[in-house]
Amino acid sequence: MGEKYEAIIIGGGPAGLTAGIYLTRERVKALLLEKMVPGGTPLNAVRIENYPGFPSTISGRELMDRFVSQAKGNGLEIVEFQEVIGVKKEGDLFTVETAEGFYETYGLIVAVGTIPLRLGIPGEEEYVGRGVSFCATCDGPFFKDGVVAVIGGGDSAFEEALFLANMAKSVYIIHRRDAFKAQKVLQERASKNERISFFLNRRPVEIRGKEYVKELVLENVKTGEREIVNVDGVFVYVGSKPATSFLGELIERDENGFILTDENMSTKTEGLYAAGDVRKKTLRQISTAVADGALAAFSLTKYLLEMKIHRP
Repeated sequence: MGEKYEAIIIGGGPAGLTAGIYLTRERVKALLLEKMVPGGTPLNAVRIENYPGFPSTISGRELMDRFVSQAKGNGLEIVEFQEVIGVKKEGDLFTVETAEGFYETYGLIVAVGTIPLRLGIPGEEEYVGRGVSFCATCDGPFFKDGVVAVIGGGDSAFEEALFLANMAKSVYIIHRRDAFKAQKVLQERASKNERISFFLNRRPVEIRGKEYVKELVLENVKTGEREIVNVDGVFVYVGSKPATSFLGELIERDENGFILTDENMSTKTEGLYAAGDVRKKTLRQISTAVADGALAAFSLTKYLLEMKIHRP
């Protein structure tokens, strides 16, 4: 069994890093566990335009690097490539299990974000890494001067399509409805880009290829008519889901698996809080994740003080 901490944060995105900044400012002995590298989903954003204080935009990587630098500067201990596979609570103490070992803590903040939803169509799993991708900024350079399809109609789909248009010859945005959900400014920018075109009222039904992706089969949702589109890559942005199975019965979830909390980020288990995209909420943005992280850290600090685990 490893060292005891007053607080452990699971997840190193905006919510988790903000929680770490707030906890360490209160001199809470805190550890952050991140299954990849700190930064979370914003690391994939080429530019962020709606985070206050950066009117000229900032890349997601630069913004998250600043979060990490501030958290570490405050004394937050961060352990990378530590995926949590189980959490138990006995008495006042949580045991956090990873593939590398165990950690103990009196308070826990879960800020693991979400993972991409799959289309669930033939060819999708087969061609992951061979033309099917869920991250344009990760894989976009492989499709320079190629033809790619982006599946989805929200902000993520449009942001990634605009990024891909900087390198691909053609980008098709494919959406099953007759109108997009993305912010109007993103829709306007995409409509003015000569490399981007739109397929509305279409849903993908199959991805085909040989060694790599070559074709995408679309179905018109109104007529049922099918068509084949020649593409080199398919980028999927049809939503996301939380990955919280490691918490077992310590939390309550909504019908989609998101964690239910009160306004203080408290869950049904005393000492356990949730913050960011992993919890049930109306808007999932960096700004709301930051607010969640701050509230979770404040609530956890108050809990530690009341339990006389932490002394100011």
